[in-house]
Amino acid sequence: MSNIKKNFAYQLFYQTLISIIPFVTSPYISRVLGADGMGVYSYTFSIITYFKIFAALGIVQYGDRVIAKAKTDQQKLNRTFTSLFILSTMLSLIVISAYGLYWAFFVHDNALIALIQGVNLVAGIFDINWFFFGMEQFKITVTRNSILKILTMIAVFVFVKEKSDLWIYVCIVAFGNFISTSAVWYFLPRFVKFTKVTWREIFAHLKPMLVLFMAAIAVSVFSYMDKIMIGKLSEYAELGYYENAWKMIEFPVGFITALGTVMMPKLSNLVARGDKKAVDHYIYQSMRFSMVSGFAVAFGIAGIATEFATVFWGKSFARSGLLMIIMSAAIVLMAWNGVIRAQYIIPHERDKIYVAAVCAGAGVNFVVNAILIPKFGSAGAAVGTVMAYGAIWFVQNVNVRDALSLVRYLVESLPYAAIGLIMFIIIRVIGRAMGPTIPTLFVEVGAGAVVYIALMLLYAKIVGDDFVLGKTRQAGQIIGKKLRLTT
Repeated sequence: MSNIKKNFAYQLFYQTLISIIPFVTSPYISRVLGADGMGVYSYTFSIITYFKIFAALGIVQYGDRVIAKAKTDQQKLNRTFTSLFILSTMLSLIVISAYGLYWAFFVHDNALIALIQGVNLVAGIFDINWFFFGMEQFKITVTRNSILKILTMIAVFVFVKEKSDLWIYVCIVAFGNFISTSAVWYFLPRFVKFTKVTWREIFAHLKPMLVLFMAAIAVSVFSYMDKIMIGKLSEYAELGYYENAWKMIEFPVGFITALGTVMMPKLSNLVARGDKKAVDHYIYQSMRFSMVSGFAVAFGIAGIATEFATVFWGKSFARSGLLMIIMSAAIVLMAWNGVIRAQYIIPHERDKIYVAAVCAGAGVNFVVNAILIPKFGSAGAAVGTVMAYGAIWFVQNVNVRDALSLVRYLVESLPYAAIGLIMFIIIRVIGRAMGPTIPTLFVEVGAGAVVYIALMLLYAKIVGDDFVLGKTRQAGQIIGKKLRLTT
């Protein structure tokens, strides 16, 4: 198995795990803590996330890229990592101090919860996953983080029993994050050594990191500003509905964008070597995969949302179903945007395009939220989220249209949107006929999968879509091999 396939398998496994864990814990936590408790957690976590973004200052994507380009030169690798880590630590300590002042002077409600959330900032000092991503050592991060995520999930079920246990839940999540980021340090000496560096080397990273930091800030505006604005302009219960719905949108996106996480260091290395043909090939393959799977997931989630929300979270969270339907459109946009960003813009160091796109998205999101949330609550925020990702899609595509075959990507993807729509209609017919029950969900998911796959293969056969047919044959061969091994 090639290195790319192995790393994709590791990343796919990890995305599966971190998606399943909220899927498993969400019904329990929603019922134990209630919509208000979930709203308090979401609000305080959104605040701490802003501080984390300032502490990281764009190091996740920047570090991944520069480590990927330096990994073949050990001395350069040592100096690059050392200087980046020192800069990151300095920034983290400054931001931790700032959060302490914020907590002391501005936090009046839920002060204990806000204090515990501060552990996430301390964890950021030890977060060097960007180094292992750049080295394409996904097995290390996936193995350690997976074990700790499972232990964290178990702790939630064991120790969180009633509404007053909100602080315990926050402790479990925050300290679990701290241990998870720290665990990978055991493996670091295998790949790199700390070395003496100059202040010039340290601060040389600051300017390019600031560019990506601006993008991170803008992304956070519509990733977390939604929740903060709901908390300020509406009710905590509305925030609870939105939090659960957004988790279910993030659930499949992690699978679709896992390939981008794996491909970014690979493409950064190919760009550094000037292999344009290989770069174009990988981007095309990734876009086809993202669109075929993106339309399936988006229409599938929209189809089951009404029954799913009631069955999964209870009747009091029925409104989350509406939010899932609205935000399902963002799945396709995020999938497309992720390929362009992770596999073209960042590897080619065209960071200003990324910044412009997410700033446009953030601006659109803020304006739409300010107009719609006071009147429509969480539904207004859901509309703002979709429009924000649409703005990013537009700005990115306008700026890379001369370098990539965007029209080809779009034309070859649209038939799968039509197939997804047919699947959606069939799922809704089933849902209306059977009502909100667990068996209904199983029938909806099963029928939807059969319809989409059957129509996808039929269309691919008619038009001779080598990509879909080839990937289907590969999947069949792998499944057949596994079945033979088990018999």
